[in-house]
Amino acid sequence: MNRRDLFRTTLVATIGAAASVPPAAAIEFPANQDASKDLERPDWKPQFLDDHQNETLITLSDLIIPETDTPGAKAALVNRFLDLLMSAETAETQRAFFAALAYVDGLGMEQFKSAFVYLSSDQQKNILEQLAYPHTHERWGEQEPAFAGYAHFEKLKTWIVGAYYSSPIGLKELGWDGSFPHGAFTGCEHSDHPETAMQD
Repeated sequence: MNRRDLFRTTLVATIGAAASVPPAAAIEFPANQDASKDLERPDWKPQFLDDHQNETLITLSDLIIPETDTPGAKAALVNRFLDLLMSAETAETQRAFFAALAYVDGLGMEQFKSAFVYLSSDQQKNILEQLAYPHTHERWGEQEPAFAGYAHFEKLKTWIVGAYYSSPIGLKELGWDGSFPHGAFTGCEHSDHPETAMQD
């Protein structure tokens, strides 16, 4: 299965998982402001994440959705979209997001004595391989609690995949041709319909 098919499948699962994640608050922009253009600005700075969290998110998202024959998460500005999204999320979801990023960093420190973003590519992939599957350990016949890293990784993957396929790059991978519907919706013009009669 290639990357496109894999993440299309994951996107379907993401829709179901989203039901357990608190919805984002409404993000309001001034009139005539194009939010997508703001995310593309060369002088863009994170508003919600600190610089280290932002770099960690860039590195992590580009490992989850790397550039192949199509652009990856970095090109799709996934980190910038999530910075904006999380700034409008509930405190509970914000804490979950921070906790997941911190867990990845903590695992890097525990195993390789360095934060995730500073690890070698092989070390980063080693960390993700551990996080990608649920598992438990047994010591002297006693089973330990399930590996918490898997739940953190699943949340991060859900947010990253959702952000990617909400971007113009991701939407085009799903078949969007880049065009928008045109024309104004005028509604029903038949005078014999009750809705129209009520307006007379």
